[in-house]
Amino acid sequence: MKNIFYLAIAILGCCSTASCSDGEESVEKHSSITITTSTDNIVLPSSKNAQYAIEFETEANWKVSTDVDWATVSPQTGKAGSAKIALITKEPNNTGLDRTGTLTITADGASPESLSFTQTTSEVLMVKQSEFDVSYKGEDIYIEFATNVEGRFKLVVYSDVSNWITAINNEMNTSALIEESFGLRIQPNNTRDERAAVFQIYVVDPEQTDMVLMESEKIIVYQQGEPAATSTDYSADKQVRKVQSHTIGNGVPIVMMGDGFVDTEIAEGYYDRVIDRAVENLFTEEPVRSLRDYFDIWAVTAVSTNNAFGEGYSTVFGSVVDSSGSSEIYGNTETVLDYIMSIDELNDIAKVEETLAIVLLNTSVYAGTTSIGHRINGEQMSNFAVSYCPVIENLNSETFRVVLCHESLGHGLAKLLDEYSSEYMGSIPVTQINTYQEFQSYGWAMNIDLSGEEDEAPWSHMLKDSRYQGKDAFGEKLGLYEGACMYSSGVWRPTEESLMNNNKHGFNAPSREAIYKRIMSVAYGESWTYDYEEFVTFDLAHLPRPDDSKATIQSKRLPAPHFTNETLWIK
Repeated sequence: MKNIFYLAIAILGCCSTASCSDGEESVEKHSSITITTSTDNIVLPSSKNAQYAIEFETEANWKVSTDVDWATVSPQTGKAGSAKIALITKEPNNTGLDRTGTLTITADGASPESLSFTQTTSEVLMVKQSEFDVSYKGEDIYIEFATNVEGRFKLVVYSDVSNWITAINNEMNTSALIEESFGLRIQPNNTRDERAAVFQIYVVDPEQTDMVLMESEKIIVYQQGEPAATSTDYSADKQVRKVQSHTIGNGVPIVMMGDGFVDTEIAEGYYDRVIDRAVENLFTEEPVRSLRDYFDIWAVTAVSTNNAFGEGYSTVFGSVVDSSGSSEIYGNTETVLDYIMSIDELNDIAKVEETLAIVLLNTSVYAGTTSIGHRINGEQMSNFAVSYCPVIENLNSETFRVVLCHESLGHGLAKLLDEYSSEYMGSIPVTQINTYQEFQSYGWAMNIDLSGEEDEAPWSHMLKDSRYQGKDAFGEKLGLYEGACMYSSGVWRPTEESLMNNNKHGFNAPSREAIYKRIMSVAYGESWTYDYEEFVTFDLAHLPRPDDSKATIQSKRLPAPHFTNETLWIK
């Protein structure tokens, strides 16, 4: 309306005093954008959702935008007048470098206003690849990372991988943003089992190498196992080899057999080497070590279709390692009995009822289970047991040795129960108490107490014997320690640690007594009567002692026992 007003004045003036020249142009006023806050140095921190407030005035409707995808503004449009917007970071700056962007304000009829802004970087340690899948043949891999942190860098691993992973380089120094890598040489995997290792990159203080300043995300290396083999020749199946004959008593029968061994492994002698190593492992712990001459040991060859376990594979005894993480093993007891009957000397049901069968799995996984509670001949409970144990880690592994002794000698031979506990299991339920009391009526489970009273414990006679007072060679003291059979309360064990607890310190005195009783009762039958003083004389002469040739290990905790039909499975 301003232009119309000025035109009317001009017309009136022309009539009275003067005239205007033709072609005179009207004057148009432009709008503007005025920034009212300081914008000389807009710096936002490295975090997500960091904000910076900007105020301005315009005489027209306006819009605002940024030229980067990691920042935005709110609001993005508005009407003439005073306005306030927030510049917001949409993500943290983990690039290792400061980054910049431009914010632009536009309004109708006004020249745009552009403002530069910066988001500072955070200290970062970024891994390019966090998972690696490596062939069983092995290869070199490189863990690439980028960082702007000043310090010393180390690659750490959460388990012992020295037998299959070698570091090509393991530390470096840096003081600027770098892109580097740690090299790892993955050796060939000669087993059928997948294996894995977990790594992290640590930034440590150059002056205090124990002080961790930053750590990367977890890096996992998986390596496949060898492809499974398939048998074509089953002629060696059920062949019997006498490994050892007793020289004292009537013989305590042990039958060894393997599951998941194919014809070629049997033909080249690996099957026999596994059996022979397992036999030697059995006689490393007292009192069995000193009573070896009482045992008869047979090996029965079992030719499996495949040397791998799980879906799609077939093995003689159908052994299955529980995939839920419990480390339990299930097998076919009827097939085990069938292979035992291949031994002419055990074609007597009474001998089979006293037999310990040991099934060795051709896999390196950590697992172990023993089944007891078999009624082979009618309603009468037998001492027959089947222990399943993989060749854990490798044939010469200490873990293989102690788990085999725990399962076969502890659970299988003497029917001992586990002495470890878990705080998550709580108090032992009444139903389990009733089961274990029934076991003790058979002379089993003599290494646990359900009363909490020294006078009622199965080893009460030892607690009163001065010869079993004080600490033993491992520093263990006989007593009542609450927690056993996985339960943290309501059940007691004889010592703090033992082979039936964390697979160390050998068998404690009550367990040695139970093993001794079992061996002697089988070797001499009903003619034998237990004499406590005879046992003490023997025991004190053959006490277990620390052996530098055996590594002390901490075993994985195994789950609580459970029933399958009439069989109790013990881990």
